Amino acid sequence: MRALFERGIAPDMLIGTSAGALNATFLATDPTRETNERLAQMWLNTTVRDIFPKPKWWMLLRAAFFGNGLDDHQARAKNFQKQLPPGVETFGALKAKLYLTAADLQTGRLYLYGDDPQAKLLEASLASTALPVVWDPEIINGHQFVDGGVVANVPISIGIDRGATEIYALDLQDPGPFPYQKGAIAIALKALGVLTYQQALREMQRALERPGITLHYISLGDIFAGIDLQDFSRTAEMIEQGYARAKKYLDHPTPNVMPQHLGVAATDAPPGAILYEPKL
Repeated sequence: MRALFERGIAPDMLIGTSAGALNATFLATDPTRETNERLAQMWLNTTVRDIFPKPKWWMLLRAAFFGNGLDDHQARAKNFQKQLPPGVETFGALKAKLYLTAADLQTGRLYLYGDDPQAKLLEASLASTALPVVWDPEIINGHQFVDGGVVANVPISIGIDRGATEIYALDLQDPGPFPYQKGAIAIALKALGVLTYQQALREMQRALERPGITLHYISLGDIFAGIDLQDFSRTAEMIEQGYARAKKYLDHPTPNVMPQHLGVAATDAPPGAILYEPKL
């Protein structure tokens, strides 16, 4: 975002899911370069205790015996509320259009916050950041809501449907290649990652098939590869790497181009199979 602001590219609309929901909400309060620098400083000042105040052994015990995740939302809620400017509580109080996503575990549907100006920012952000296994789902109207990334990790279609004509998709999922996976949990998590990556490809494909849409896709996920969710010691390093990656793209932009597949090469295909990727 720093690189975009430096080029005079400021958002009219922000769409966020998971951690992107927090960043998008912060920026939507006043979408300027100065706000973006305050956002960076906020993350630089954030420690693991701000987000995960309990020890790991307690979280594992909770998930195994009496919780629906490693932790509840209390620390997240407190930290998020602290970052919002005074009086900014609803979508209608923001200076830029904001959309946040959440997935309903009972129906499998994706829900969108942002059209109703009276919708509460705290409720929406907690639902959109409720990463399964890590945090309990948010209970709303008797349903369990989780991180919108479960259904749409890079929700480009929302931007298209709400009138965007130029989209900068900042994708934080690692495209691979990945090491050999061992263990049921590791394989399950990686399988979820494969699912969300395929979802992102379909979202990009839809943008490329729509006339009048300019899509800039910037892949940032490999910057976070191998870094534990509870490791806040490398925040400055990741910010600088993301800044460099975005600057490199903006120096030589390639809009409306599908990303190159970074997984197995065609020569590694199973006998009798070919590598399939969507084509226009």
